[in-house]
Amino acid sequence: MRNTRTSSQNYIPFFVLTVFLVLFFPGENHANPIIQLKTEMFGEPIWNQVLVLEDTNHSIPPEEVLSGKKDSEFKVLTSPNLGFSGSIFWVRIEVANPTNSLLRWNLLFDFPLIDEIQIFGEPLPKESKRILGDSIVFSERNIDYRNPVFPLESPANTKFVYYLKIQSESTIPLTLSVWTEREFNEKLSKEQMIFGVFYGILFVMIAYNFFIYIFTYEKSYLLYLFFISSIFFFHLVNNGFAFQYFWPNWVFWANYSLPFFICLSCITGVIFTNNYLSLKKHLPKISKLIWVWVGILVLFSVVTFFLTYRIAMVTSILLTVPTALLLVYSGTYTYIANVRTSRYYLISWAFFLLGVLLYSLKSLGFLSDNNITRWTIQIGTALQTILLSLGLADRINFLTRSLRENLRDLSHAKIKIEESEKRFREIFQGSDEVILMMNEDFQIINANRSLSKHLGYRLDDLKNKKITEILYTGRDQKSDYNVMFVNDKLTDLKMTGSAINFKTELSQKYVKEPKEMVCRIQYIDFEETREVLMTLSPEYEDTIIQLIESEKIEISMNNYLRNAELVSQKITAQLSKYLTTIEQTEIRSSVREIIINAVEHGNLNISFEEKSNALLEGNYLEFLQKRQEDPRYRQKKVKIEYSFSHEFVAYRITDEGRGFDHKKHMEKSIDAINEAHVQHGRGILMTKSVFDRIEYNEKGNQVSLIKFLNRD
Repeated sequence: MRNTRTSSQNYIPFFVLTVFLVLFFPGENHANPIIQLKTEMFGEPIWNQVLVLEDTNHSIPPEEVLSGKKDSEFKVLTSPNLGFSGSIFWVRIEVANPTNSLLRWNLLFDFPLIDEIQIFGEPLPKESKRILGDSIVFSERNIDYRNPVFPLESPANTKFVYYLKIQSESTIPLTLSVWTEREFNEKLSKEQMIFGVFYGILFVMIAYNFFIYIFTYEKSYLLYLFFISSIFFFHLVNNGFAFQYFWPNWVFWANYSLPFFICLSCITGVIFTNNYLSLKKHLPKISKLIWVWVGILVLFSVVTFFLTYRIAMVTSILLTVPTALLLVYSGTYTYIANVRTSRYYLISWAFFLLGVLLYSLKSLGFLSDNNITRWTIQIGTALQTILLSLGLADRINFLTRSLRENLRDLSHAKIKIEESEKRFREIFQGSDEVILMMNEDFQIINANRSLSKHLGYRLDDLKNKKITEILYTGRDQKSDYNVMFVNDKLTDLKMTGSAINFKTELSQKYVKEPKEMVCRIQYIDFEETREVLMTLSPEYEDTIIQLIESEKIEISMNNYLRNAELVSQKITAQLSKYLTTIEQTEIRSSVREIIINAVEHGNLNISFEEKSNALLEGNYLEFLQKRQEDPRYRQKKVKIEYSFSHEFVAYRITDEGRGFDHKKHMEKSIDAINEAHVQHGRGILMTKSVFDRIEYNEKGNQVSLIKFLNRD
């Protein structure tokens, strides 16, 4: 008895240890799972009733597997999704027919994108194809069906073992199921009906948006049409229908069409979003980013065909993530900004992108493959298509209501527009100021008639030229300070957006001298564009001229002849209250001629013969400009002293030249000059006939002019 108790006590720890090892370290002692066939089977998944062996190096010969030598290395799966893998997977399926009749059943691999799946074992129907997949032309399939199917037969009360060899560059979900013949045929009928509804919705939406675009020419509908079409073909490829019906013999395209249509869907989706939400207006930076992203997607859609399928597929799926974030951000921002069109957009795309995200995670192996994750894109697409189409319809209704309201006001608005246009033309063309319209690059696109009056140019001379091209820079183009100064002002306008006022010198078409003008630049915003308005105006005379009783002025001017006109106008403006218009004009012309003589023959040392020859040759302006820029003369000034009272007006004009023989010129007559056919030299004689007293100094570089205003 003692020995017996001792023996029992020794067995107890051994039994506990055995149970512990079985529970926590099952090793290879599990029983092989057996699939029990029935007379009616409705697609029961069997991934958890099979054993799998992974051949990572492709080194296991089929003979070893079929002989059963590797059976101990097969393992039970914890998830049916094997992910993206370059391994060969062997699947051991043990089947038992416990019934008393022959069972005909189908082994379905419910994934159309598998590259190759091969079955080993007996019995198999005589004409059954053992190798299926989209790496083999579609005509080599056992059944005209989008997924690989193996028709099998099991005699009564028998047990058989089948092995599947699976390899693919796509994701590998072990979506195996068993169907009896009748139930499988019913499945095909139901599936065709479901897919018919799904693709019918997409096709109807394509046709619907096409006809709306034909009637409205609204760009959003055309872009949405392209997007739905790309989604339509993506689903055809993803569900195996494209390989079944469109390109059954194009094996290469059957594989690479999926990453291509993923990229194409992203491209058309972001372009549609950019237009539909008017991102150029509401999110200009995102709008620019979208076009950069479109370029990246287009580039990858081309490069796809030169990569391995696995890399192309993984990359295309990963590209959907930033695309989705871009679309969600755009929709959310515009929704917060109360953009009407964003309401339906955000809701519809939320459903679609959720489906895409779930499907992508399933394809990458992060989510298990089941009836929900397998159909997320189809569900999301159907909801997105319906909701977004409702959004587009709402947009039509909104535009229709707006159109009706606009039509009611159209007759009044038309009259107002015509009056405004007429008023604008009168102001624009009738203004004494030079008015220039420029684009945002400061290129001239329009100008009024005053451009010709002040600068000699016509619009055709300056159209599409930058404003800096008509600035005065000097003959040798070295004096670029003026250009730098104006460029700084243009930069200030860009940075501040506020109107800028400044003075600058502009070139003239026919006179080779600068013309100083007061400039004002400011932005003018239109609905779609922004333009720059520039006004140029000369210095205006004082408005209190008529109040002046007496005046004394000393003026020092440079050697630009255009200053002779400005100075002569300034120092003769007060004469209008004492002299007639003709007399005032005669004095102004005489003073101007004397000042011009002081510049040309005095400071610039241009002889009578030199001026005559230059006038005959037609290049006097170029000759004059060259002298003005000559270092020997360009610093010289003309001094004008002016005194005015109610009794007389007096002028003293002094230059820094060498003087001339004034007595000789004072003795000439108009008739002698006319007989000599000389084109100049009349200034002194004209002055003699206008002023009461003319006196030159001995040197001849100073002249005094007096005109009595009150003879009494």
